[in-house]
Amino acid sequence: MSRIFGIGCCIWLMSVAISAQTPQNPALAGGAAPAAAIPDTNPFASDADIQQGASLFQTHCSYCHGANGEGGRGADLTAGIYRRGGRDPELYASIRNGIPGTEMAPVRITDDEVWKIVGYVKRLGSQGNLEKAPGDASAGRAVYQKMGCTSCHRIDRDGGNLGPELTDIGRRRGLTFLHESLVKPDADIPINYRGVQLVLKSGQTVTGIRLNRDDLSIQLRDTRDNLRSFLMDNVQEVRYDKPSLMPAYASMNQKDLGDLIAYLNSLKGAQ
Repeated sequence: MSRIFGIGCCIWLMSVAISAQTPQNPALAGGAAPAAAIPDTNPFASDADIQQGASLFQTHCSYCHGANGEGGRGADLTAGIYRRGGRDPELYASIRNGIPGTEMAPVRITDDEVWKIVGYVKRLGSQGNLEKAPGDASAGRAVYQKMGCTSCHRIDRDGGNLGPELTDIGRRRGLTFLHESLVKPDADIPINYRGVQLVLKSGQTVTGIRLNRDDLSIQLRDTRDNLRSFLMDNVQEVRYDKPSLMPAYASMNQKDLGDLIAYLNSLKGAQ
């Protein structure tokens, strides 16, 4: 009997010793594995990585954040302002883990791919800082005033609300985008500024930007910057993006166009 007890005791002592020397695996023990430290700096920030990030963004993010990051169901990423912070590890955590209490869910891709999206998202909020327009910004400001752009667009506290705010457009958008937005504005209309035209049963036509619509009514901001609401029972037809509220300036004098782009490129907002 004592011999059996002695053998059992030895086995127990050996198992304790092995257990003390062997690292425990939290996952096998039913616990969560420790999370790897997130680097302070994006390890995938080359131009090639950012280009790949752009493709990944189109696949996984554009449905909510817009094809160019201009927002929609999700936040406007071109503003360079982020709910959980804009440092590399903060953006990585937001994309990898999602944001609780919002529609932002975790993105199911590899860690390397998340980092590439981080690089692209940061580029979205600072594209204009990489480029310098060749035109005369001072002359472009005069063109901006002459063309009546202030009736729809706001810079700082001056201007209207029918078009996107331009206070920091020169930081957020590159020269190609600025050029296309002037000569072919229909190519990329921010979702919050898409035009709507109501044909009422009375025969009246009302044009503006749509603010909200449900089964009973539709609300818009008309071209005089007035908030309007109509019962759907009184609406005969709703036309979206027809006509575009932003006129095309493809026939503008090329010098004026170049100067206007230079002026918009100079608008960096608060630095």
